Amino acid sequence: MKSSLDKSEIQREHFNKIKDNYNKARSGANHLAYKKVWWDRLLTSLSNKIDKDKKLSGLEAMCGLGEGSTFLKGKFPLIQFEGFDYSDEMVIACKKENGAMTRVFHQDILKFNEKEKYDIVVLLGGLHHVPDSVDVALTKIYASLKKGGLFINLEPTHNNFLFKWVRERIYKKNALFEESSERGFELKEYNRLLKQSGFQILDQFYPGLLGYVLYYNPDAFPFLDRGSVKIARGLSNLDWILGKTILGEYFSFATWSVCKK
Repeated sequence: MKSSLDKSEIQREHFNKIKDNYNKARSGANHLAYKKVWWDRLLTSLSNKIDKDKKLSGLEAMCGLGEGSTFLKGKFPLIQFEGFDYSDEMVIACKKENGAMTRVFHQDILKFNEKEKYDIVVLLGGLHHVPDSVDVALTKIYASLKKGGLFINLEPTHNNFLFKWVRERIYKKNALFEESSERGFELKEYNRLLKQSGFQILDQFYPGLLGYVLYYNPDAFPFLDRGSVKIARGLSNLDWILGKTILGEYFSFATWSVCKK
């Protein structure tokens, strides 16, 4: 059985390898239009939780190109963001392309060690890359937040046996994913890990529905990336609306969480 350290190295090498295709696919018009709706709606929900007129410290952990910091800083410009990633290539790309961060550095989430430094930590789709050490990663994030700080997280989840099977098949067959060292979470397991680490879950949304399948991972499923930007926006709005219902909770392939320390 591979150790957590071995799996971290596998993930680092995997993302160094797929970086160009990963980043290129996520610059597509439909993908960007789909995510813009998501972020507009999420940021609206955060308006009563983040003081727009207060200077705040932020971190984007496992940052990739720093999507979270870019959107958050657009809405809350006084947040001063740092970011880190374990992929050397992603750190280089983020330094080159992201203007929202004051500092981008190389770091393994499992070795990260900051104490009560940040008001906000955002992590988009990172925990499932350390599935055997999520408790460690969440403990590190929790410790890095100031008391009352926010943790904003998006992760691949499932809430029924069929979707779990579908995801496992995709991870095994699709080259975008590194099946031996990553996996999605059952929703109950994910929430248990958040609470076990000390987080209070303030809000959750479950918009990983039809539009998500079509447009969120265009590098994994390029044959599904069809239709216009208008359709992508429409499905994103529909996903978000349904994602606030029991139907969305049961059928969603992803969960947004807003948590508090």
